[in-house]
Amino acid sequence: MDEERQKPDSSTERSDQKQEVKENENSVPKGTGIVNDEMFLLHKCPFGSEHGKLECPERLNAIQKKLTEYGLLDRCIPVQARLATNEELLICHSQDYIYKIRSTATMSQEQLKEYVDGFDDLECVYIGKNTYECACLSAGSVIDLTTKVVKGELRNGIALVRPPGHHAQESVPNGYCIFNNIALAARHVKQKFNLERILIVDFDVHHGQGLQQMFEDDPSVLYFSIHQYGHETSWPNLIESSCKYIGVGAGEGYNINIPWNEIGLGDAEYLAAFQQVLLPVAYEYNPQLVFVACGVDASIGDPEGFMRVSPACYAHLMSMIMGLADGKVCCALEGGYCLESLSESISMVVRTLLGDLCPQLQPQKQVNKKSFDSILETIANIKPFWKCFQHQDTSKVDVNIAVYTEKDVSVSSGFNEDPIKTLANMMAEIQLTVPKYRTCLVYDDRMRLHHTVFNHPERPERVSWIFEKHEALGLVERCRRLPARYAVHKEIELCHNIDYIETMEQTKSMSFRELAKQQENYDSIYLHPDTYACARLALGGVLTIVDDVLTGKSVNGTAIVRPPGHHAEEKFACGFCIFNTVAVAAKYAKQMYGVKRVLIVDWDIHHGNGTQNMFDKDPSVLYISLHRYDGGAFFPASSRAEPDKVGLDEGAGFNINIAWNWAKMGDAEYLAAFQQIIMPVAYEYAPDLVFVSAGFDAALGDPLGGYLVNPECYGQMTHMLSSLANGHVIVVLEGGYNLSSISKSMAQCTQTLLGDPTPVLTSAKPANMQAVASIHSTIQCHKPYWKCLQFIRPLPVVTKDSQSESGGSGDATAKPSTRASAASSTSVDDLIQSTSEMSISSNSACPDESFHSCSSDIQSPEAVKGRGSGDVFHKTQPTDNVKVSEDAIGAVGGVAQQPGTIGALTDILGENMYAVVPLTWCPHLEGVTTLPEGGLHTDEPCFECGDRKENWVCLHCYMVLCGRYVESHMVKHGVVSGHCLVLSYADLSVWCYECDSYVHNGIIIPMKRAAHISKFGTDIPGGS
Repeated sequence: MDEERQKPDSSTERSDQKQEVKENENSVPKGTGIVNDEMFLLHKCPFGSEHGKLECPERLNAIQKKLTEYGLLDRCIPVQARLATNEELLICHSQDYIYKIRSTATMSQEQLKEYVDGFDDLECVYIGKNTYECACLSAGSVIDLTTKVVKGELRNGIALVRPPGHHAQESVPNGYCIFNNIALAARHVKQKFNLERILIVDFDVHHGQGLQQMFEDDPSVLYFSIHQYGHETSWPNLIESSCKYIGVGAGEGYNINIPWNEIGLGDAEYLAAFQQVLLPVAYEYNPQLVFVACGVDASIGDPEGFMRVSPACYAHLMSMIMGLADGKVCCALEGGYCLESLSESISMVVRTLLGDLCPQLQPQKQVNKKSFDSILETIANIKPFWKCFQHQDTSKVDVNIAVYTEKDVSVSSGFNEDPIKTLANMMAEIQLTVPKYRTCLVYDDRMRLHHTVFNHPERPERVSWIFEKHEALGLVERCRRLPARYAVHKEIELCHNIDYIETMEQTKSMSFRELAKQQENYDSIYLHPDTYACARLALGGVLTIVDDVLTGKSVNGTAIVRPPGHHAEEKFACGFCIFNTVAVAAKYAKQMYGVKRVLIVDWDIHHGNGTQNMFDKDPSVLYISLHRYDGGAFFPASSRAEPDKVGLDEGAGFNINIAWNWAKMGDAEYLAAFQQIIMPVAYEYAPDLVFVSAGFDAALGDPLGGYLVNPECYGQMTHMLSSLANGHVIVVLEGGYNLSSISKSMAQCTQTLLGDPTPVLTSAKPANMQAVASIHSTIQCHKPYWKCLQFIRPLPVVTKDSQSESGGSGDATAKPSTRASAASSTSVDDLIQSTSEMSISSNSACPDESFHSCSSDIQSPEAVKGRGSGDVFHKTQPTDNVKVSEDAIGAVGGVAQQPGTIGALTDILGENMYAVVPLTWCPHLEGVTTLPEGGLHTDEPCFECGDRKENWVCLHCYMVLCGRYVESHMVKHGVVSGHCLVLSYADLSVWCYECDSYVHNGIIIPMKRAAHISKFGTDIPGGS
């Protein structure tokens, strides 16, 4: 018995750039571990039980054969199987139970049969002479595999073990399971490594009631199961398998069941369950480790599951899971009894763990009605415990009344087919060949030649900084470097008028005076003699990537190019853009390679008006834009960016605008849009090629965008899109004007394309209600065109009786958990109406000379004052040309004081005298950090401009910057960093930017004292 465990190597932290590259390579866990041992074949039934014919040794033989056939086994890192110790088994099982199972190893065949006959046939138990040893091997192997993943020795892994485990209970074998392998491993690593959040995803067709029971009161383990239920008619025939059972005590809300009440379900239903329930909850939970109870008995042809999930679908489910927990995913084999579908499905799981791209699925069909109801009922039961569902309203209808009105989908069709033949046809359509290169990259330093002498945000350093960041991280050498080329007239003419092209060509011989005059004909454009050449080079570089990807040389590509393209129209330049790079590339792919369906996702903060206009009648190109709109006040300030602009004629439904209004948007809002709209629609559309118009001006710190998206979120979005189109994703630089943030953000996209683990998002807050309103508006506009956009609707009511059956705390709708924010009294419909009332009717773009003003927060004082704890903005109606006097603005550029913070003292001090009453507490005090060792220096100049007139010090990072009467650098710092509390070096007051009020609290007294000592040479009177 080998019970030794391997120890991980320690890693060091990054320092300089060379060290950064080295550490980056060493710190990323590499390799997929696999437990695959002949010993597991010894577990078999010695007396002809029907159960033994299903859960048989041939299952592992079939998997091993298929993995070898596909060359997957040799690509994995072997993990030696080992026996679990008695102490390890006691983590989940009773000593008496362990003794009983151990005793079976010495029983005769007659004694074994007598022991097994003591169980009800529905408990599905069989035990052979080697069962105890194999069960110990299964448990110990899953524990060791998990330990290696948690310690960073492996990136992820799968344990091909038997007997399976997820039905096993503390003192009872059940459902072919002896010891609960995943439960044992979860408790082991939780205790050993102090893990606080573990997610278990169980997509075995049978409910893992053993796992549920072991963790039902434990909030450190979130259990999610998607299984056949049939209103208790499906095994294990338990009421506890229903969606009403959500955990007990401290674990309430951490047990999530999606019970299917229909057979014949397939890819569409499983994808919907993940997109609508699992992913929103999982991103909010932010697990440190993910287990997958990897039963594939829902696959087509399985005699136990009666479902129709394709092997390829399991690759997509795994890809979604691998976006969590830094990719730390541990799979353990559970069920699956059709040898052909079992082996193909597990092969797909292993391919995905190894980093291979997901095979393309067929366009997804409409979700079955009963499955639709199951998903909504699950959401209704867990809504009080998860903030991500607060946007879903609860209807006052009986739970049994269907709210799904679309034509239902028949699931009976297809059951007369030969499942093995159908499976073979499915696999024949899948592209399994892997291109030699993962990611190709285009960059050419000549694109820096397009420039202006003025301080313009679209400057040459944008691309050079990004490329240097790629070099520093070692990404360039990992990519296939392609040379850029100049696009020719014929290619540019795919989207642009010949007269316009010739006009641009003439600019290369114009004088600067002539160029200045010519650029006045366009909106937000500057021209240079090298502009035309650079625009051709940018376009040609992207076309080179299209060639490389569509000829099978590379899987995906990154284009570090400029000038950007998505604003450029057919006949004129616009918004820093000359030629519409992505639009031309899409038409080029269609024309040259016969691509039938192209998806363009445009996450630049500005609406890609040019791209939309070029494809608004074309159903072969699906254009989706997430952009800041602010009721039409944000560039390009056109009503064409509204969500009701869905496309024209045959293109109706193929133009999707997700228009953000008024609030600051960040990671949570962008991920919500991806989960609720972009990915469901993309799966229904099933593109052959994906372009990303990758503007990074929504990134935190961008001077034009003003949004809060982090590089990690761009990585997450890239990861999601990479599951489409056989991984053929081409990321093309558009906007983004903070050199640091665009460099980090695009590098993160390239790392994701290369297959590095998707980074964890640090914030688990839900999307703000203004974002929810925008998402709802888009869904309402596109419901007629997309079958997948049916889930945002009133939920069935969860009654007190149904909720209390779970052993929980009673009526969850009457007393929500404190983990979920209280629902706002403002409904989503009210917010949508509010947004429409705030819209500014305008069809013109922002003037060229005022593009900087587009980055400011377009929020009326009334809207900001109405903001509650959930970032809900109440109805406002901004007036044209609103001007707020400086006297009405807060100390660092905030909005007018809230009522109650300034009290009139006319009775004592006269009519023109007022007293400012500071807040005694604000929530942002929690972010104040301790004083630097050297104290404060009130004569320190502004870090940005060097001015000493009116400076403030940030109490979060202690950067000194000037106030609004100088260059407003502290105002900008607050917007970019989210640091709210600042201390004035002029009067030593403390102002909170978010609360729009002065603040005085004991927490900030040490800072005031330090500033007073620096300024006056003495402590504050009474300060000691």
